[in-house]
Amino acid sequence: MTTATLSKPPAPTSSRARPVRRSDPADRARLVGLAIAVGALVTVGLWFRHGGISAATGPGALATAAGQLTALVGTYAILVQILFMSRIAWLERAIGLDHLAVWHRWLGFATVWLITGHVVFTTVGYAQADKVSLWAQTRDFISHYPDVLMAWAGFVLFLGVAVASVRVARRKLQRETWYFIHLYAYLAVALSFAHQIAVGNDLNNDRAARVWWIALYLIVAGSILWWRVFVPVRLNMRHRLRVRAVKREAPGVVSIYVSGRGLDRIGADPGQFFLWRFITPNMWWKTHPLSLSAAPKREGLRITVKDLGDGSKEMQRIRPGTRVMAEGPYGTFTDRRRTHRGVLLVAGGIGITPLRAMLDGFDQSDDVVLLYRVATAEDTVFVDELRAFVQRPNIRIHVIAGSEIGDDRTDLLSVPALQKGVPDVRERDCFVCGPPAMITALSRRLKLLGVPPAQIHYERFEL
Repeated sequence: MTTATLSKPPAPTSSRARPVRRSDPADRARLVGLAIAVGALVTVGLWFRHGGISAATGPGALATAAGQLTALVGTYAILVQILFMSRIAWLERAIGLDHLAVWHRWLGFATVWLITGHVVFTTVGYAQADKVSLWAQTRDFISHYPDVLMAWAGFVLFLGVAVASVRVARRKLQRETWYFIHLYAYLAVALSFAHQIAVGNDLNNDRAARVWWIALYLIVAGSILWWRVFVPVRLNMRHRLRVRAVKREAPGVVSIYVSGRGLDRIGADPGQFFLWRFITPNMWWKTHPLSLSAAPKREGLRITVKDLGDGSKEMQRIRPGTRVMAEGPYGTFTDRRRTHRGVLLVAGGIGITPLRAMLDGFDQSDDVVLLYRVATAEDTVFVDELRAFVQRPNIRIHVIAGSEIGDDRTDLLSVPALQKGVPDVRERDCFVCGPPAMITALSRRLKLLGVPPAQIHYERFEL
């Protein structure tokens, strides 16, 4: 184990007495959750309004009513789930794409259970009323009820998407394969909508419910077209991105410099990421979520990539002149989340990239400590740039080299090590970026040191 201190500790500052703008994602998440809950109550309330519960009499009536309710709530959940990943800018900036992805995943599994409940309860209810077998009732649905066959096809597609999203299955699929399978969810929604129009009481017998559902579908469809189609197309037509240069930073690590028009107006904050698509015969269909490794400038953008296999290996060989398509910027891992002037940045390996970009945004009134953990000293990225940053009296940088992993007391970034190296850690906002295991461990250790959860910031994608 080695620790390299690239700068002398600065003179004590009064960072604890100089709070900066406060931003609490938890409050915004609660507001979004409240809005979703209100929408669900409206959906169920409309069902009660047009007599859904009063019709629950006779053989199979309760099962049929349960089938109606699970259908309504399940369909509403599908639309909310799609809305989470439609990349609405204000929603993504309020919650963060990583948190929305987690919500999307768990709501997806709940949706599958609700739609499965709809199929089972409805079939049982009608079979009991008609005194026929479940198989006979299913054949009757398909043969005599409008668009039910399409609804069954949509249901099967939903099940396929759910199976592909289970962690065991996801680990065996390439990201692009899983993504294309996931797109079938849109087809499933379209197929199910036709069934809802044809036989759903909400659209047939209640004008208020019909307006409600049509409005929901229009909002979701409009959001997808605007944020996932129009906005990215406009961004790329406006900036016309191309690879300007590729520079080797460390073994297996390269920086890709992207040029274009008016890139200082692209609207990205240091710490944010884009979804990058390099237009080559082997890569045009792949997107790569990569953070900026320097603040945007008029002359270009920079991303830094480590060879971790698959797509990242191909990016090591990108040639200057290659056209680039980008979506974004995304992410809430930025200076906007700060609550204090004092900042602790903790990077693990290639996780240095967004933190390096954030260094560009700090001013002389900020007290910044960067702990940068690498396996060996040779793996350090941006050495010359970090040396330039430590010339500033308010920035301290420690490169910690060593590959062994210990517990909360023996690790290189253990509780005692953090307490000794950053004694005022409770008075700092802490930004952590690195492998998922490191993020989990550091978040726990910072809490053990008394850092409030609102001052611990990270982003990770584990769908």
